[in-house]
Amino acid sequence: MSAAIEQGRYIALDNDETVATFMVNDLPDPAQFSKVTDDLIARTAKSVEGEHARVAACGECAPLLWERGNTEGAVRLERLWDEIARSYGVQVFCGYPLGSFQGGTGSYTFERICAEHSRVLSW
Repeated sequence: MSAAIEQGRYIALDNDETVATFMVNDLPDPAQFSKVTDDLIARTAKSVEGEHARVAACGECAPLLWERGNTEGAVRLERLWDEIARSYGVQVFCGYPLGSFQGGTGSYTFERICAEHSRVLSW
């Protein structure tokens, strides 16, 4: 892991700090989000080599918004990540605790969040 960090192939961010950089009125601002992600993708892309080199992002910010009760912010952030994935060919992985979607509005929100993804896995 330390080699990946030194080579710029792994960049760890603090979720709270990262979310604070692109949220406006409790919703992700597309322009601010783009500034953050464009820079990260550019830095990471420089460090990968090879014919089949890819950039992947593991998103924990949308689940953080969900845990805080900001379901609309989480759904919109998932949508922004999908746009990034399509624009840059980045693989985006998100992880939600499945138990947090049980019953009530959780089921509806779970369906909305799943609809923003190309593939959903659970175990």
